[in-house]
Amino acid sequence: MARKALGLALHGEAYEGRYVIADIRLRSDFPTERRAFFHSHALPDSTLLVHKQPDDIWRIDYQLGPEEDPHAAVEEASIRERVSLIVCEVLDEGDDWELEWWSLYKAYTLALDDYRHGRVLFIGDSAHLVPIFGVRGLNNGLADAANAGWKLAWVLKGLAPDRLLDSYSPERRGATLDVFANAGKSTRFMTPPSRGYRLMRDAALTLALDNDYASGFANPRQVTPYTYAESPLTLPDDAAFEAGPIPGAPLPNRRLGDDDYLLDHLGSGFTLLHFSRNGDVDSALAERLAALQARGQPIELLRVAREPGAESALVDSDGGLFAAYGAESGSAYLVRPDRHVAARWKRLAPDGLELAFATALGEE
Repeated sequence: MARKALGLALHGEAYEGRYVIADIRLRSDFPTERRAFFHSHALPDSTLLVHKQPDDIWRIDYQLGPEEDPHAAVEEASIRERVSLIVCEVLDEGDDWELEWWSLYKAYTLALDDYRHGRVLFIGDSAHLVPIFGVRGLNNGLADAANAGWKLAWVLKGLAPDRLLDSYSPERRGATLDVFANAGKSTRFMTPPSRGYRLMRDAALTLALDNDYASGFANPRQVTPYTYAESPLTLPDDAAFEAGPIPGAPLPNRRLGDDDYLLDHLGSGFTLLHFSRNGDVDSALAERLAALQARGQPIELLRVAREPGAESALVDSDGGLFAAYGAESGSAYLVRPDRHVAARWKRLAPDGLELAFATALGEE
């Protein structure tokens, strides 16, 4: 409704192949991981997806043939006939199941040209539609919310100018386009648009049975987090780094001990992750940090030390955290509230912090 009221439209591609999605209630010991069947006994010429949801609900997605009438395919009698065959032949269960819901589905990669329109920010499916084939549609929507949420909070509290919100669209639409690129690969694998694609898909499946290198073709998991490398809120990278997350990348978590992880120590605002041998921070840098805090900016100092004894510092006695972040004594990372890196320095000079902070708030 909001898109319609603003006269906006989603743009992108539609893919070949239609699926029926059916939710059934069934008690079964069938493995709960999502499974894809490309040549099942129930549907030897169609792709079939089966996975369990909460409360004994199973979602079944099956591909319609190119000549099938989609209107006839979603009639209840047709749904029950096809699902009954799948339950019997694939899940090895009887007739003790209930049909809860069903719908017809076609894969699209569609997005708005801009996710911000004045006082309206579009998030999740209102901004973009992605195929269901393992391309993180829900994850993408949650990342939209995390990105927009902290920026709205900073603007509403008067901690950042309104133009900070202009960064939402290039950051998150860039992430959407990255998902679209992977979505095309997954969709063509699940629903081959030509004989050539089908031959390649079948070859990958056959090879994956006995060859580890081919498993990635048969199971293209889309789990790589997106990096806001070209964001207007990030500073250019420090060329001295040889490891660690670059500006724009999400801060990777690290296990520090039993039930203790790095991200658990980050606050809800900005964090300056500072590395040193004994936990000391240069007095000039401490003054700059205190000045930002005095202006009401929620920024916390999180110190990482190689030697024990520094009060409230994380101790990296084996050097694993230093190595993972390519850090040495004096290195630092400025981390945004959504836990993406705004800037990093091999050795942080005091005046570098204010520039990076102003850039991260859209002030520069």
